[in-house]
Amino acid sequence: MNERRKLKRQLGRNYKYKRYMTAGEAKNLLNSKTKDKHEKLYASLKVGCVKINAVLFPTPTGMTFGCDILVKDKPDSKEWICYDSIAEPFRYAALNLEQELFDILDKEVREQGLSYTECNFEKLNGKTVSKA
Repeated sequence: MNERRKLKRQLGRNYKYKRYMTAGEAKNLLNSKTKDKHEKLYASLKVGCVKINAVLFPTPTGMTFGCDILVKDKPDSKEWICYDSIAEPFRYAALNLEQELFDILDKEVREQGLSYTECNFEKLNGKTVSKA
């Protein structure tokens, strides 16, 4: 059994893949000269304490793909923290996009010493906003 399937079975509901647009819709955005200044979420894969979002983002010449790597500071946190944005090439029209995204995420997890099951970040206490 491959690593992705093992983690999917082990993590249960803490493993989630979702695709937000078709490859055709993404291709149309890539080929258009849109002046849209907003990122568009293409697909997302959450594997425990780490997550990868494949996004289309604007550049001066049009839209292009990138990946955002997000982490949690504790396993039960609802908030995600952006860890890194990478321009890792991937096949957005791949037959198994879930595996494609997992491979990119797994490479980043291994290279950066991250963990799917443990949050190895020091909790930072920031300012809180109180209601006046």
